[in-house]
This record gives sequence, structure tokens and C-alpha cells, in this order.
Amino acid sequence: MSIRDRSLNVAVLGGGMFFDEVIGPSLKDMMRGGIAGALTSIGMSHLAAEVADVKIRVNAVGTRSRTTGTAARIVDWFRQDFPDLPIHACYGDTVWKKILAEHKPDVVFVATPDHLHTQPILDALDAGCDVIAEKPLCLTMADADQIIARARQTQRIVAVDMHKRFDPFVREMMQNARQRYGTINRVRAVLEEPLAVSSEIFAWAQQSNPFAYVGCHWLDVVHHYLQVQPVAVFATGQKNLLKHWDQHHREIAARRGVNPETFPRRDPLDTWDSIDVAVTYQDGMRGDYNNHWINPAEFEGAVNQEIEVYGIYGRGIVDQQDRGYRETIIGDGSRTRNPSFGGRIQHRGGYQEIFGYGKASIVSGMLAIIRRRWRNESVEELEETYPSAASQRDVVQVIEAAGIVAEKNHQCLQAGLGTPVTARLTSGDFQIMGVP
Repeated sequence: MSIRDRSLNVAVLGGGMFFDEVIGPSLKDMMRGGIAGALTSIGMSHLAAEVADVKIRVNAVGTRSRTTGTAARIVDWFRQDFPDLPIHACYGDTVWKKILAEHKPDVVFVATPDHLHTQPILDALDAGCDVIAEKPLCLTMADADQIIARARQTQRIVAVDMHKRFDPFVREMMQNARQRYGTINRVRAVLEEPLAVSSEIFAWAQQSNPFAYVGCHWLDVVHHYLQVQPVAVFATGQKNLLKHWDQHHREIAARRGVNPETFPRRDPLDTWDSIDVAVTYQDGMRGDYNNHWINPAEFEGAVNQEIEVYGIYGRGIVDQQDRGYRETIIGDGSRTRNPSFGGRIQHRGGYQEIFGYGKASIVSGMLAIIRRRWRNESVEELEETYPSAASQRDVVQVIEAAGIVAEKNHQCLQAGLGTPVTARLTSGDFQIMGVP
């Protein structure tokens, strides 16, 4: 890699739903025209001319199972637009090791299941790579601390795809919340995913939970914009549908008038339907986070999401369903759309370009990588310009504590003991309290 040929080779690990929706299309756009054109979305357009010549290209895609052929499918999809670019499909339980050794990427995009982020990130850092990881960064504080320490030790970027931070509606409200609403008493945040995510799309749903999977977005938004420190967590959850999926999928099939044997998954799933988390912050503010992944397919939006901020002088709310784009189509019903997240523009050349805050988050991480490599800015100097691994430590702390508290409260409730368990958070750890 020379100054005359500034290029970044990117390897992608994982190829699931979010790759198809956002990661893949965003990378194609970057391969066509770099990132300069997207910098306005993250407020960095003043750097556009300086980074316009940086070329980005995917050189390897890795997934675990060769049987599914996912990596090969993705490589073929890239070659539709870049037929002359050598891109390698790789497979294996530790596929990233093969990619790091044989294809030597500059950047590794980790889009593996929630519980399988840590080792690929650590190994990529040790190999001298920068990293962009899907959210959440990881599921435990121990893993988060390893990643943060290794990133600082190697002076490499670990960016996390926290795209809600870049939603222009959310950003406008949160940036001005304290000025407009005064002291913030409470934040209420909801993010609910469709039932298909937990029951069909993710084979790994039992290894995570809806709060870790999407609650991390609102935690990141609240912690980043309001700069609050969590000190206590209370959590409860429900296991009524998925844990008894062997029974309930038949009832759902009957209600829809379809054969239950057509459901991709019919066995019980030992995971949460929903989790409700109350976080107390050091300044006394309360955050209420409500997350589930059992929204019926018949719901009007792709997801249900809203965030409301209550202050002593006023309040604000961003509700996806109230953004003003609704349509009704025979056979599909009435639906709300959110092109602000991942809209498409069809060009005469036959290709699509993606725009929106889903892409913006990825761009912010790529810009930080470019600035570190060619502007010689340190990891510490760049810390506030993108969702860094270090910024996710408190998020992971709440995720881990909430999971433990919810499980213990669920056990207590079944034993007739109510829900007495909470967690006390400190800067270094957390302590589970109230266990009978």
C-alpha cells in the first residue's frame, strides 16, 4: 500500500440478513465511488476532497458452513458489478484465520452472530487490521475489556455499527435535548423486531436476546448524546411464545390459514420473547428500554421503534411509524416505510445506490480507519468521531447485567417470590443484589 495507490482491502465475515439489507449494498457503493460522497450524512463533508482518492474493495467473504454456500452466493453477487475483481469465498468454523493468513485484508467487517464477535475481532487486531463490527460489540464486559485494550495496544480502529446514532430525527432531538427540555428526568425507548427474526432467520437466537440484539441501539444513543453513567439495572422478561414454539407455531399457522409444516423452525426456542429494562443513571435520570422480537408479520412496519425524552421544561419523541410514509397494496396490506434508514436510488446504468443512516454508520467507521492510516491521527484522537469499541463498554455492561437480572427475576417469579433482583453498576463491574 503506497501513498500513490491508497486502497483498502476489506474482508467480510458473515452474510446474513443485515449484510443483504445494508452492509453489502453499502460496500458496493464504496467500491464504486469511495466514501467522499456519503460524508455529509455524518457531518464530515469537509474531509471529502482529502479522502476522495481512497479505493475500497472487498477481497474475501467468509462464512462458516460450505453447505449453505452463502459466501459463494455473496461473491457472485459482488461479481455482478465487479466481474474483474478477485474476491474469494472462504468457509470454516474459524474462517477468519484463513482469511487473515491468506488474503491479508486491511479491514475486517465482523457480521457474525452476536455471541461470535470477540475472537475474530481480537485476531484481526493482532494481524494489524482495523475492524468494523456489527452491533452489539459483544455480550460480556470481559470480552469488551479485551477488545478495547487490544485496540489501544495495537492502535487500530474498532468501529461498531450503531446506526441509530446517525438517524437524523433522533440526532436532532438528542443533540438538543438538554438545551430544549432542561434536566432530563426519563427516557423511554422501544425497539421491537419481527417474529421471523427469532423464529426463522437467526439460527442463533438462543445465544442472545432481544435486548442485546436491538436494545443496544437505544443504549448507545442515550449514553452517547446525554453522556450519562449507568449505576443500577432492573430487568424482567417473558418466555411465553418462543420457549413453547413447538405448540404455538401451529396456532399461528391456523390463524394465517397455512400448513404448520411450512414453518422453517418448529422446535422450542429457549430464549426470551421480550425483555424490559429499567436503568438508573448517576444523575438520577431513568431509562426504560422495551425490546422484543416477536412482532407479527402483519404489523405495519419492518420494526416498531420510538424514543421519547422527558425533561422538566418539555419533551420530544421520534416514532418511526409517524414519519409520514404509508402505503396500502393489495396482498400486502397497509405498511409504513423508512427510507431514511436504507433507501435505494436506481441508476440508469442498472445499479442501485443506498442512502440513509444505516450506511452512515459504516461510513463513519471507514472514515476513522482512513484518517488513522493516512492522516496519522491516533485512536485516542478519533475516539469521538465514530461509535468506537470504548464507547460501547457501558452498553455491554448494561446488556450483561440485564440478562442476568432478568433470568434471576424470572426464576424468582416462577417460585412465587416476585421480582426482587437488581444490579448495582460501578465503573469496573456490576454486583447482583436482592437474590433470595
